[in-house]
Amino acid sequence: MYTTEPRGRSNVSRSLIGTWLLVVLSVVSWRPDALFDGGFDVVVIAKALVAFTAFLCALLIHSRSRMQARVGVRSVILLFIVVGLSCVGALAAESAMPSLVLAVRIVLLAATVYVLASSAAPREVLTALFVAMGILTLIGAASGLPQFLSDGRLPSGIPAMKPNELAGLAAPPLLAIAVDIAQRGLTPRKSLLLVTFAAILLATGSRTTLVVVVIAIALAVVLAWPVPHSTGIALILLAPVSYAIVAFTNVVSEVAIRGQDVSELATLSSRTIAWQAVFSIPMDTWHKWIGVGLAAKTIEVNQRWWDVQVLDSSWISILSQAGILGLIAVGIWVLFTVRDSLRNRELRTLTLPLLVLLLVRSALENGLIESSVVFTLFFLTSLILERGHRYPFERDRPVRFALAVAPLPAPTEKLALSPTRTR
Repeated sequence: MYTTEPRGRSNVSRSLIGTWLLVVLSVVSWRPDALFDGGFDVVVIAKALVAFTAFLCALLIHSRSRMQARVGVRSVILLFIVVGLSCVGALAAESAMPSLVLAVRIVLLAATVYVLASSAAPREVLTALFVAMGILTLIGAASGLPQFLSDGRLPSGIPAMKPNELAGLAAPPLLAIAVDIAQRGLTPRKSLLLVTFAAILLATGSRTTLVVVVIAIALAVVLAWPVPHSTGIALILLAPVSYAIVAFTNVVSEVAIRGQDVSELATLSSRTIAWQAVFSIPMDTWHKWIGVGLAAKTIEVNQRWWDVQVLDSSWISILSQAGILGLIAVGIWVLFTVRDSLRNRELRTLTLPLLVLLLVRSALENGLIESSVVFTLFFLTSLILERGHRYPFERDRPVRFALAVAPLPAPTEKLALSPTRTR
């Protein structure tokens, strides 16, 4: 086994970060209040071009990488089962075009992630994705400050994202920084990054993401124990600070209640209304078993002031989009990935808290099976944790125009000296 030179490794990392920036830019919202209905406009075409450019860059990185990885196919098969079921359901529902377009988008995204996962070491690929997400988080938060000052919740200005989506973009880099601190210790640079991303997450006012991030960080500390001395000292100092914030400020109450009444809190911001509508679909319909396609983002509800409700849950969305069969396939996929994370001693300190963040948050947010940052992270994590993943994996490349060379003659014994002449 050999390693690349430091300079070449730096170039590969920059290429990975640049490609992941394109990937993340192609899956985040550019128009947060618009749902795709099958039409094509400037934004749809622009996002498609960015996604295709990212795929081409991934192929270029893969072709130039000196050491590559062998990636398994289990995650790919399960993804195609879910997408295939949703496409059949969309055809049965006679609304195929939007779902087929979304299916092509998620397949192109999966192909890009697959190529990048096979182009470098697992930790390097994950780190590059975290860096790309962090860069877009900082840009979005900085551009959304004027709206934060007027509304009280921090959205993303460029690209335009709602506060909950910005929180989902900021949470994984924050968790990655916390894991690195738990494993390697605290430094001034890490402290600054941790405080910055934590402040962004808190300013978004996303309750689900904030709670799940705290749980994931606590799990990371437990998995990394014993922690370095600097991290231990920081944890000791964090206890009185946390108590002061909870006891002497109203930050927790403002984030927890956020101006809502009892009925809104009881229905999880009206989420349970949509969930009950999905659960009430009759068992003897194709909708219940194979769904109606990936374009199903809302469902009709019987309410006094509105008749359509967004499916704010990845699992309820999967049930509506791919039916019970698709939900079973995703459940099997998740169980395999969690099992692989528990068995991987090298990566589980990072991947297990990350899976907790993604999967628990997906109960109240969309994105697990669609073109999104959540799916990108989950698919990449499942690929690098599969038992079929090997790094480095060097293939014997055939030599073109090889010349046939005759074998060297076998060594012979030293010739005996000729006898001396006799007189």
